[in-house]
Amino acid sequence: MLSNHTDDPSADYEQALAALLSQVSQHPTILAFQAAEKRLKAAKALYALEVEMKDLAKQAVLFKKIDKVKAYQETMARSKVIESQLNDAPLIIDYRRKLVAANDLLQHLLQRLESQINEELYRDN
Repeated sequence: MLSNHTDDPSADYEQALAALLSQVSQHPTILAFQAAEKRLKAAKALYALEVEMKDLAKQAVLFKKIDKVKAYQETMARSKVIESQLNDAPLIIDYRRKLVAANDLLQHLLQRLESQINEELYRDN
């Protein structure tokens, strides 16, 4: 728990949140992801393709939701072409692996926080 306890719960919350964010931002998994992201962004052509592919995938989802079948199919096809170009790029492979690892870490932390909060809520009732 925090050593500088105050009577203001929001101050305790803000202090705990700042400490958590600081620790997470210094975790080796997060640092490795940030380094991979920086390398990818430095490779402007690859990064632009990655962004375009993500944008096309988002558009395709929207087209599917509004029943624009032909637009969905065309957008997905363009996205798949870009994806196949990117799948063999070492920088992309490294970036995606580190993204998955960082996401897994954050999911684990969120699950732990949720469990601890639920335990506290049940204990208080």
